[in-house]
Amino acid sequence: MSERLLNQTALITGGGSGIGAATARRLAAEGAKVAVVDLDGGTADAVANEIREAGGEAVSLVADVTQNAQVEAAFEETLQRFGRLDIMLANAGLFPDLVPVGECLEESWRRVLDVNLTGVFLCVKAALRPMRRQKSGVILATASMAGTIPMPAGIEYSVSKTGVIMLIRHVAQIYGPEGIRAIAICPGWVDTPFLEPLWEAFGGWTGKSALRAMAPLGRMATPEDVAASVVFLASEEASFISGTAFTIDGGASAGIPVQQGLLTRGYLRLRAGGRRLLGKSTPRPF
Repeated sequence: MSERLLNQTALITGGGSGIGAATARRLAAEGAKVAVVDLDGGTADAVANEIREAGGEAVSLVADVTQNAQVEAAFEETLQRFGRLDIMLANAGLFPDLVPVGECLEESWRRVLDVNLTGVFLCVKAALRPMRRQKSGVILATASMAGTIPMPAGIEYSVSKTGVIMLIRHVAQIYGPEGIRAIAICPGWVDTPFLEPLWEAFGGWTGKSALRAMAPLGRMATPEDVAASVVFLASEEASFISGTAFTIDGGASAGIPVQQGLLTRGYLRLRAGGRRLLGKSTPRPF
């Protein structure tokens, strides 16, 4: 690795698995000291230990991003350990049942927005304090392709991710003059444990094939694909990138391929999978 982030400090929420874990490893490989924050202390410990065994510096911390006191404590511990904060990725999130707004439960709406949007809000506020003192820093948050284009289901997820994009644009506009950049990363489908509960409903390998077919590049992203983009955006190579929704979706948002009926078959498989998650077998209009 090039060690583009040598002597910098990064904090990642949701850092114990998937995109967060891959990003923690990649940031450490590029020279950053990393605070791995997760609700699951065991997974955070495992990632931090892996980084240390590879010769990097890392600390594992437990925090529920919906609880401000826990968020504040994690950021304070990071500052005590490493002395500064240069990079923050608010990555913790929930994926809901795949239903449209007419079938969305209030409980699910509130829970998903609490984690995916309020959790990012609390992390952004905590990151701004040291970064404003330093007059530098990069704030990143995991949004989604679902926050940029309409989806037929999972409305609370889409709304939360659209909110993340607007929050990040606000941060870029207001705090850019203080040397702080802010970017929302917007992955498409990423092959992580985050989506494992969906595979059985979507028909296992068949469901994955349908999702792969949605991107013109013909595959889902890996966590490492997203981590590589985060490292670039956090580095000086991206010093004039701020206030944007940075899409990492294999071209899916440019247009889903329609050859050989993939669009229709893929949509029907996804719709059927969503209905199986809800225990429904009889098709009916959304």
